[in-house]
Amino acid sequence: MGIKEILTVIFLSLGFICFIASAVGVFRMKDFYCRLHAAGVSESAGLILCSTGLFIYEGLTMTGIKIFAVFLAVFIASPIGTHIIAKVAYKQSLQVETAEEKEAD
Repeated sequence: MGIKEILTVIFLSLGFICFIASAVGVFRMKDFYCRLHAAGVSESAGLILCSTGLFIYEGLTMTGIKIFAVFLAVFIASPIGTHIIAKVAYKQSLQVETAEEKEAD
């Protein structure tokens, strides 16, 4: 196994750990905004790591360029989508759960 494959496995593993952390954060957080934050940040980190690993493995080929193009599209669209969802929730007066409400549960 060469250095290219080792780096690919490292980046993909770290990316999948970020995706798992994102999923756990979505299920464990009680507040909508906390869930949205957990999903947005961890998924962006997972996307960066997985895309880097795949790009290292493929190299500067047509497939590598396609991976990079998909990475850019998702990397730009994901924060925009998260922002729009948060803005709509705020405009519809979705309440933030306070510490007192968490203790009452």
